[in-house]
Amino acid sequence: MLATFIYNTCKKSTKEYICSDIDRFLKWDEEHKNRSLNKKLKYLMNSRPFKNVFYYRLRKESTFVKILVKICKVFHRPCQTIEIGGEIGKGFLVSHNCSIIMVNKAGDNFRVGPGVVIGRVGQNFPTFGNNVYIAANSTVIGNVHIGDNVIVGAGSVITKDVPDNTVVAGNPQRILREISEEDYNEIK
Repeated sequence: MLATFIYNTCKKSTKEYICSDIDRFLKWDEEHKNRSLNKKLKYLMNSRPFKNVFYYRLRKESTFVKILVKICKVFHRPCQTIEIGGEIGKGFLVSHNCSIIMVNKAGDNFRVGPGVVIGRVGQNFPTFGNNVYIAANSTVIGNVHIGDNVIVGAGSVITKDVPDNTVVAGNPQRILREISEEDYNEIK
């Protein structure tokens, strides 16, 4: 399979990111998460959001890998309704097919629900800590910092900084409560 060949041709650091993303995508999939890497990749290359994350991870690879990616895209077309930009850590999960994700930087275990828009105001992009979940149809724009261990509730509009270990929601945004032990399953 071409995706596996591309994976095997990548730098070690890129492989680590891809493996972490695979684990995140299969976190709740008992049937597939214990299979071989080749079978996981074969299965996930049928997932439009995963394909976009996979191709995103390969953007800084060698020219040879970039040529292989162009060939792979013929057989495994990326989803045109997902845009990804910026620096994103390990364990990146895009839940559905329609999101715009343009960050300055996002930490590990960054999860984005359907219909999320993350973008800039002027030249200022948002920055995210580790273990952040942006729920469906939320918007995060401008020069804001979202801390570690944060859940942004569905339909929220975030235009101001969000502190660590909180659940925030609404338009205008407001802090609802601190993160609970149950919440950690959603964000890690």
